[in-house]
Amino acid sequence: MNQVELIKIYRQKPIEFIKDIWKLTPQSIKPEHEEEINIFIDNGLWDRIREEYFQPFIKGKNITWQQFLVFKALERSLIGSGKRRISIVSGHKCGKSSGVAMTVLWFLFCHLDAQVGVTATTGDQLHDVLWKELKLWLDRMPKEISDCYEWQTGYVRMKQRPETWFARARTARKESPEAIAGLHGENVLIIGDEASGIEDIIFRSAEGSLASVNSIIILIGNGLKNTGYFYQTHNDDKEKSKWQTLSFNTEESPLATKDYIEEMQDRWGIESDEYKIRVLGKFPSTESMDDIGWIPLITDKDIRQVSDGIPFVGRTYLGIDPAGEGDDLCVFTLRDRFQARVIEKLSESNDKIIAKKTYDIIKRYELQPQDVTVFNFGIGANVSAELLLLDHTCQINAVNEGDRATDEESFLNIRMELVWRIRQWLIRGGALVGDEIKRDVLGYAYKWIKGGRKQLMQKHELKRRMGRSPDRGDSLMATFYTDISSDIHSNYPIIQNQPTQNDIYNPI
Repeated sequence: MNQVELIKIYRQKPIEFIKDIWKLTPQSIKPEHEEEINIFIDNGLWDRIREEYFQPFIKGKNITWQQFLVFKALERSLIGSGKRRISIVSGHKCGKSSGVAMTVLWFLFCHLDAQVGVTATTGDQLHDVLWKELKLWLDRMPKEISDCYEWQTGYVRMKQRPETWFARARTARKESPEAIAGLHGENVLIIGDEASGIEDIIFRSAEGSLASVNSIIILIGNGLKNTGYFYQTHNDDKEKSKWQTLSFNTEESPLATKDYIEEMQDRWGIESDEYKIRVLGKFPSTESMDDIGWIPLITDKDIRQVSDGIPFVGRTYLGIDPAGEGDDLCVFTLRDRFQARVIEKLSESNDKIIAKKTYDIIKRYELQPQDVTVFNFGIGANVSAELLLLDHTCQINAVNEGDRATDEESFLNIRMELVWRIRQWLIRGGALVGDEIKRDVLGYAYKWIKGGRKQLMQKHELKRRMGRSPDRGDSLMATFYTDISSDIHSNYPIIQNQPTQNDIYNPI
């Protein structure tokens, strides 16, 4: 077979290209399921195909069954039996980055003067993950093939005609909607990663690039929100009819270990929206999100309350939300691993008054200074310094709400991370004392932003919605700054001869 005939085959069958170039074959279909899988593929019934229909995955020899389905959807596009628009909502560890890299290199090699636009909502995802993955697969090609490409930061060009034959990477930003626009020619491929976070205007600006007969668009990502272009491709009947839609569950991916799945279950809870999004390849619960994308932090049914007067047990944390004059209160909340309650409120205060009150509480409850945290804004900025003047050994934590989260992949800042720890602690059995602190916690809302991170509703908007500042909730939030465990069963020290949780923590 000559080279021209071979490229014609590759052009319509990307899996053949993958077999020859990287020596990878799809996971084998079990003989008893071959006929039904072929029927499902021919009719685009992707959701009927399951992991158990395939033989075990062999690393280094196979592409996964989920990657195989993507390439079959692409094949259907190329031969005209399927839409040339493919939308994939996916959990993590389903082979997305490697699949994108192989697709880009295949499309460039098989289509003269091909132009490929790859975009994502963050530069980290685009350049540090996807573009480096592309280089990795380029280096694994036979040398006579890889020599046809020139890899650059932000571009991969075909050496024969580098100005008209290329793939480019551009970050998708609302203020620069041309990220995937301006690609013109007979052969255009557009790939939108983190597609749920890409603004609608960016997709609309790319419509001109999709006018040619041979143009293809692939969207892929977590289902972060129930609004927008990506969501509509899977849920709006009119839009869905224009797309081939696939959904991949991490639990069924041969690339995800059992330990990883168990870690995600323990971290998020199998009923949570987080687990639906990151693992199950689903969109969040529609009923929980408002019309502009805000999701309640927690629901009333997940909050447990106990009566006042129950003694604290074991290690105890103090959180302080400072305030000066005005409607806001300076609130002190104490929490052990089982319960949290407001123990002091000041309607008027300054840094010296807050420091003196903090010192009295530390002595009264025999707290360790390292378990005390104050938010470091306004008059709170000087509280820790004033406290050291009272007692040079009393070094407490002062945190800025806008500081980086320890888990930057998941949270916009430390404030969002701390409020998420409240959520996890409550879901796992922590209890609140009093209705006022409960109302604050129920008032918190967050939304998904670019990069798959969560952002807490701004404080001024929370105050407008709630009719007051969430002082009590914020002081509870501060108690989680040094306590990274949200598990009421964690093994930190317990005071001897105290009653057990079952003895005293009965819900009211």
